[in-house]
Amino acid sequence: MGDDSRKSIVQALKNEWSLFLEAFQKEDQPSDGKSKISDSFEAGKLELLGLNEVRELMRALTDDRKKLNQKLESINKEIDLNTAKLESLRLLGTEDSEILKRIHELNDLGQSVANALGKVDRRLRAIRQKEDTLQQQTASI
Repeated sequence: MGDDSRKSIVQALKNEWSLFLEAFQKEDQPSDGKSKISDSFEAGKLELLGLNEVRELMRALTDDRKKLNQKLESINKEIDLNTAKLESLRLLGTEDSEILKRIHELNDLGQSVANALGKVDRRLRAIRQKEDTLQQQTASI
């Protein structure tokens, strides 16, 4: 019974993470009012954005960054927990393949979240430079 419930919990976590990744990938293709801004950003047309649009995009990117950092922290905590379990199982000499497999899955997931975080960071840098430029232009007028 305990083994079945553990497998169902693991499957539920797998489903949750796959939904998270799917949702994150869909965020790259916005369907709300941000689509114009994101399309401009993706096309390299930041110069067409106004100061308010730049600030709105920066807020959205900062929120995305915060969420990704929280997910990465959660993954790291789960990896630490599973690593401790793995060490305990090895000391007892019992089967550890499921825990090891989960650690590898979490590492892969963490890598994809870290890559997404890098992408958001690059976007934030570019948008901050654009905001600085717009503020300088506004100050010189």
